[in-house]
This record gives sequence, C-alpha cells and structure tokens, in this order.
Amino acid sequence: MGLTIRVVRASDAERIYEMGLQENVLPYVSYSPSMRLETIQEQYNQPNPHQHQFVAELDGVVVGLIGLTTFTGRRAHIGYLYLYVDQACHGQGVGSAMFTKIIDLADNWLRLERLELVVLSSNPHAQALYERFGFGVEGRKVAANFVQGKFEDEILMARFRPAGELSHNQTT
Repeated sequence: MGLTIRVVRASDAERIYEMGLQENVLPYVSYSPSMRLETIQEQYNQPNPHQHQFVAELDGVVVGLIGLTTFTGRRAHIGYLYLYVDQACHGQGVGSAMFTKIIDLADNWLRLERLELVVLSSNPHAQALYERFGFGVEGRKVAANFVQGKFEDEILMARFRPAGELSHNQTT
C-alpha cells in the first residue's frame, strides 16, 4: 500500500468535502447533507493557527483527514482530535497511521499533556481504534447529537501523556 501522511493543503478541500459526504462517513462527522463545498474551501484558504491537520494519501488520492485543535490560556496543554477516513478504506490501517502521526505531533512537538475527542455511540469501530491509542472513556452525553433522524449519545474520551514521559528536557 502506497500510504503517505502529509500536511493538508488548500487544494485538498474538494476531496475532503467529498469524503465527508459519503454514506458511511457523514453520520460520524460534523457535516450535514447540505454542507457547501465553498464552506470547506474557505476553511482551507484561511487556515486557523490553532488547527493542525494531516491527510492520508493512498497512491496519490486523499483518503483520510485527521485534525488537532489546540487551545490557549489555562487549556493550552489540551488538544482536541477529529478523524475521518474514506469509506472504501475503513479497516485498512489508514486511521491508525494518521493517529500515529498526530500523536507524535501532540507529544513531541506541541507538548500537549491531554488529548480529547468525541465518538458517537453508534461507532464502536472508531472507539476501539481510539482505545488502542490509549484513550479512555470519561463520560457520555446522552442524546447530544442528532443524526439521520435520531438522537445519538456522544462518548467523551481522553488520553494523557503516558506516565514517565517528561514535558521538559532534564539534564543530569
């Protein structure tokens, strides 16, 4: 498999938009079926300095997006993650490859101590992926999301920097 993970580009907006509207992706992302391409293009033409995003490319085609939003002030040690993968690539390791890249960024470049995310209760495969990367369930927001005509619970998950890792360099 010719999978590469790279920083998102403004030119990726249309492909990201198309993935987000796929039948097996749309229920799990923040899009609605009426989301406009121009809205997505605007996000990528005017990047937010607190957004860190990567795409997965398989043989030159974008097949996944992962993002990390950082905070400021007293929450500067926290990052919020989101992920989606082309439905044709579910279960093929794309999500794992992107998670590896984003956690390296969070731990080794941004000095984040806590990573948070939300997964819908109807998406146990995604929850299992997150658990493999050290995320644990912290809570549940009952009926917090309305998807395809019904309410869905959101499962709140978080990961702390593994014990023993220093958040600063020490010399002896």
